[in-house]
Amino acid sequence: MTAPTQARPIHVAVAHRDPYMAAGIASLLRSRADFVVRSGLPDANGDGDTVDVFVTDYATGVRKATDVQPGRSGSASKSVLVVTDQSTGWQIRRAMDAGVRGYLLHDCSAEELSHAVRCVAEGRRYLSCPVADQLLDNFSAAVPTDRELEVLQLMAEGLANKEIGWRLSIGEGTVQTHVKTILRKLQKPTRIAAIGEAFRRGLLLEVSP
Repeated sequence: MTAPTQARPIHVAVAHRDPYMAAGIASLLRSRADFVVRSGLPDANGDGDTVDVFVTDYATGVRKATDVQPGRSGSASKSVLVVTDQSTGWQIRRAMDAGVRGYLLHDCSAEELSHAVRCVAEGRRYLSCPVADQLLDNFSAAVPTDRELEVLQLMAEGLANKEIGWRLSIGEGTVQTHVKTILRKLQKPTRIAAIGEAFRRGLLLEVSP
């Protein structure tokens, strides 16, 4: 009689901006027999090809998921699972649009965290119930496109339209069009008000100093 084949363990990398969250997540996952857990960014460890799921915070997760391009080698960031307190519909929708595969809130249980990691490792999406509810409520809202988000980010960094055009290799008139659309979508009359609203909704990540 042939012995049953043992399932391959799921390799997980954990890197969270909150060190206590990182330690807690890693400890919980290490208590599960089917997980092999390491700390730190997958690419930083040179193990991007061997990591099945990358568990991280919101900002890191969005950046890593966005960095992955079709055909680009190596990266576990294709299977990003975010554990965060960022719970607005706008923030969740941006993460999903960026390519994040799983989204949990800080108060999730150990069982839900483990289940989410397994789902993401299998190539499926996982959203906790509160996250799914927020996302559904947000579907009717107008969301800036990827290009508009790039313009919005540069606006928040204090760049004028001409400088934004240089940075993105587009004409100043095109930038003006994007700015008008951004103001309309965010329902704000000025750039400053739009930037404030964008931060409130979680559409912008931290501005570099």
